[in-house]
Amino acid sequence: MRRVGCLTLILVVSGLLGCGGDGPKTNSVSGKVTIGGKPAPKDTLVTFSPTDDNPESASGRVDDSGNYTLYTGASGTAGAVAGKYKVVLSEPQDESYMEGGGQGDPTAAAAKDGLVPTEYTSAATSPKEVEVTSGSNTIDIEI
Repeated sequence: MRRVGCLTLILVVSGLLGCGGDGPKTNSVSGKVTIGGKPAPKDTLVTFSPTDDNPESASGRVDDSGNYTLYTGASGTAGAVAGKYKVVLSEPQDESYMEGGGQGDPTAAAAKDGLVPTEYTSAATSPKEVEVTSGSNTIDIEI
């Protein structure tokens, strides 16, 4: 009988404390980014900028094949919170930007190179909107 009482106490305390889940629940998000039918350049930054009450944006880098996986927050929690987002793309920084200590406007270099259309470099102008749902999401981004 004493074991049942201890087990009940443990379950109650666990329920009150939660499972240590800091922050909102995230859902896995991955996909492929193509620009003009070709994979986006390696290390292009994909950012999902929230358009509703989501607390945080999520971002990830494109690999050699144009594939990406999103992560949320400073701790890099895998996935994104369910909700609607604008898709923002930032090209990899060129060497002159990096040699300058990261000074200047990284999106200016992206627009100059013309690999990512200018309207996709800002949440305010991006025409691409997506929705993350509960569970696993595959969201391909075709520009």
